[in-house]
Amino acid sequence: MTIDKGWFEVRRVNHDLWMIAEPLHVVSWLYVGRDRAVLIDSGMGIMPIKPVVERLTDKPITLINTHYHFDHVGGNGEFYERLAGERGGPLLERRAPRDLLDRYLRGFLAIIAEARARLVAEPDFYALTPETEPRDFPSTFDAQAWMPGGVPATGLLREDDEVDLGDRKLLVIDTPGHSPDGICLFDERHGVLFAGDTLMEGGNYVQYDESSMEDLLASVIKLSKLSAPVHAICTGHVPRAIAEETLITDTADALTEVLNGAAYRMDTDIFGYPVRVTRVGRVWVYASDGAATSYPLHD
Repeated sequence: MTIDKGWFEVRRVNHDLWMIAEPLHVVSWLYVGRDRAVLIDSGMGIMPIKPVVERLTDKPITLINTHYHFDHVGGNGEFYERLAGERGGPLLERRAPRDLLDRYLRGFLAIIAEARARLVAEPDFYALTPETEPRDFPSTFDAQAWMPGGVPATGLLREDDEVDLGDRKLLVIDTPGHSPDGICLFDERHGVLFAGDTLMEGGNYVQYDESSMEDLLASVIKLSKLSAPVHAICTGHVPRAIAEETLITDTADALTEVLNGAAYRMDTDIFGYPVRVTRVGRVWVYASDGAATSYPLHD
């Protein structure tokens, strides 16, 4: 069921789970319990996300950030209750650097041009995955006024904390690696894992100065040892926002190969920084070439 054809691509996955995608950018998730709902990440802040959420549920809403990166926190200021991992608390108070945002917008224009060329050549290409179809920035979007971040959390989550929605609970799992503050959320009863940027089919990004491939591998191995089966993985980005449990072992295998010296090709990331890219099956690992990259290391 598709709800929205504006900036957001909104689809109902089942009776209590909604995908709220900003096509080609990022994916947020709305999970509705008996007593309350959680919005997992608040997107880019290009357009307000709260009105979209309020059309989907009348339950009280708690926002949970999987990590502090600007593309996941842009709508934080729209919500009263904002939770994040313990290590994300101080990072959420920082605004994204202007240079980083400008680099992103420049890089994204190239992605839109490439996607539009694909759409002209193959008009049916995006029919099955409209969350990857290119969309213009809204006419009301002011690129220079866009400054996501800088909204503090109202509460912090620790490893093994549980967020109670009434008829289901989300277990908090620390998963640093992509960023130092990454967390995942797991509904053990229903087997739904919200992975943020810890797991992604396609690009797996560990090229930043603050990233740690060793930490990410340890985090993914932790996810492989969860006490209940994983039936669906809800990730933070496309090209495929929902994946099966095998993405966990596939990602662990890919990271292990890269750490063991697998061959790579050189490319640039969306910010224009050089990266090493290794493809292992359905997982692409983006690693640093040793030069400075987009995100500073936060001690």
